[in-house]
Amino acid sequence: MWTNSSARCATWINAAMLVLCAVPLNAELSGKMAGCVLAGGTNRVVILDSRGEIVWEHPAALVHDVWMLPGGNILFADGQSVTEVTPGHKVVFRFQSSEQRGGGTYACQRLENGDTVIGENSTGKILEVDQKGRVVFQLQTTPATAGAHHNMRMVRKVGNGNYLVCHSGTNLVNEYAPDGTVVWEMKTPALPFAAIRTAGGTTLVSELDHICEYDSSGKIVWQFANTDLPGVVITKMTGMHLLPDGNIAVGCYAAYNGKEGNGLFEITRDRKLVWRYANPAGDRSMMAVQRLDDRGNLLPGRCLR
Repeated sequence: MWTNSSARCATWINAAMLVLCAVPLNAELSGKMAGCVLAGGTNRVVILDSRGEIVWEHPAALVHDVWMLPGGNILFADGQSVTEVTPGHKVVFRFQSSEQRGGGTYACQRLENGDTVIGENSTGKILEVDQKGRVVFQLQTTPATAGAHHNMRMVRKVGNGNYLVCHSGTNLVNEYAPDGTVVWEMKTPALPFAAIRTAGGTTLVSELDHICEYDSSGKIVWQFANTDLPGVVITKMTGMHLLPDGNIAVGCYAAYNGKEGNGLFEITRDRKLVWRYANPAGDRSMMAVQRLDDRGNLLPGRCLR
């Protein structure tokens, strides 16, 4: 684990020197990034500094979900497995679904008790797995087709102990009680990738060309379209991080039309662009995103992703 912020930055700088010596930097950062960013790229997990330069990376498959944990380790899901690595790239936790058809595992979340919530896309199950890799809870969701590619994308355990699940194949966001009862359901107009339950009880859902915020009755109370920023090309919006100041950091799948597009960006609630990051020669998709502070530490408060 990171022992302190200085050690963390030093490790990133050492990694960055190796990366920059080996690979030309073709990325473009527009606007001001207030801190570092952890993101899931194409075949890797990366940490960017506030200049948009890679200061740490770890090989993976196509990363859908990624978290920095309180101790500094990185937890990610890339379809093949859910894996936790140290800053020094040591694997300290790994879970692989016995069924890999369609993509085994796309979602993960570390709980306060040390267990890990896993969205097992290949089976449509919500799992909780302890630190030894033992399944301590499982819930079969519906609808689900064994081995399908779009049983589920992001899965989150929310503050009331229920689970928010994005059923990407049927355009449904369901909230399940632990006994499997559907206590809230939202039929979305497009594929739902990620859902965040806000402190105010609303639910933010990324739907590729829109991000919509729904109240408990299903009414849209706020939305952002990928055409809302004139002159800025945005493709398919996927992962989100709802920041403490209300801004939203967003990751994109298939992020570029030719050389135009953006892998990551941040917007305010009045739909203003804060910054955007583009690297069409590098990561074609950057679906998962988590904003960090300028020293690479977690932002204060609960991480809503």
